[in-house]
Amino acid sequence: MIQGHVNEALEPIVEIDLKREEVMVIIPAIVDTGFSGYLCLSERHADKMTMAFHHVERYELADGEVVTKDVFRGVIRFDGQEQKVDVILTASDDTLIGASLFKEYQVAIDYPRRHVRMERGRAS
Repeated sequence: MIQGHVNEALEPIVEIDLKREEVMVIIPAIVDTGFSGYLCLSERHADKMTMAFHHVERYELADGEVVTKDVFRGVIRFDGQEQKVDVILTASDDTLIGASLFKEYQVAIDYPRRHVRMERGRAS
């Protein structure tokens, strides 16, 4: 289970570990149910993660603009398990985790208590 918080801007935040060689660096990430990818990493954290170019992909932004982005491959630890994920870099200060990363989780955001909980779902 993963626990996090809701910040002052009402964004659900959890921590993820970025892997650079054999070192893990913990950073906060916004849980973004509207982002279907794995990880949208702020460029300010790019040096904290070992990445290799993977491919180019098109994304549609919330305003309808379609952009082409380089997609990298990196390793993170999420819910205690290391996994390879696709990473796109952004000029934003925010790092986002998307639905591809937490698609097997039940996500609960309790805004009044400012609490986020992600628990691996059970197959029905």
